[in-house]
Amino acid sequence: MPKPVFVLLHGAWHSPSCWNKLIAALSSAGYSAVAPALPSSGSATKDWSQDVEVIRNTVGDLVKEQDIVVVMHSFSGMTGGTALEGFDKASCAANGLKGGVIRLVYIVAFLVPEGFQHSAPGTRDNMIPEMRTNLEDGIITVRPEDAKDMFYQDMDDDAVAELAKDLRPQSFGAFWSTTTYAAWRYIPTTYILCTKDKPTTVAAAQYLIASAKASGPHKIDAVLEVEAGHSPFLSQVEWTAETLIKEAARESEA
Repeated sequence: MPKPVFVLLHGAWHSPSCWNKLIAALSSAGYSAVAPALPSSGSATKDWSQDVEVIRNTVGDLVKEQDIVVVMHSFSGMTGGTALEGFDKASCAANGLKGGVIRLVYIVAFLVPEGFQHSAPGTRDNMIPEMRTNLEDGIITVRPEDAKDMFYQDMDDDAVAELAKDLRPQSFGAFWSTTTYAAWRYIPTTYILCTKDKPTTVAAAQYLIASAKASGPHKIDAVLEVEAGHSPFLSQVEWTAETLIKEAARESEA
């Protein structure tokens, strides 16, 4: 059987370069990965529609011939979850496509239902103090000195300082957008919970998982815990690569 391709969706304030080490590890194991740039990170987009378009175009091109595993980190759980309508394996087959999305992997990402909105339009509701908001410019920034506590809790200060150089402004409007689809209801789903993340983030992730499972039909068939901070694809690269490969081969139990 051909190996699936991994589509890696970065979180807020980040760029595709955050996946470079993981892409190299996957390549060493014989797997291909694609990491598209999501427009809401780095510009003041009015909403997340451009992110959804990029994700749909990326996945849509690949599923014509190949099976796909979509990996979402943090914020991109919302855009990825809402962008994948019609890309489950059965729907792709019905449309004459050879491939399809065979699994979703959420890495401490927003596992949310249809109609979810992070913040009410025009407000900074549900935003933590480290999220520096500028309503006039339409962006939210994270200061370098806050990067470790936000994203890289289990990494040394020198590594964090280098990573912080690549952080970019995030669109305010993206946090006001609303999900229209919940791909985890239709595609087998793995959730990776990072126990060294901010305690509030861990608690929120556990709540989202429990709420999703209780909300109705779903295909969440694996919840994995790792002693890592918010970004295990940077702090535990080999573990993350091995886990993704293993989960890509998992038969759905939901």
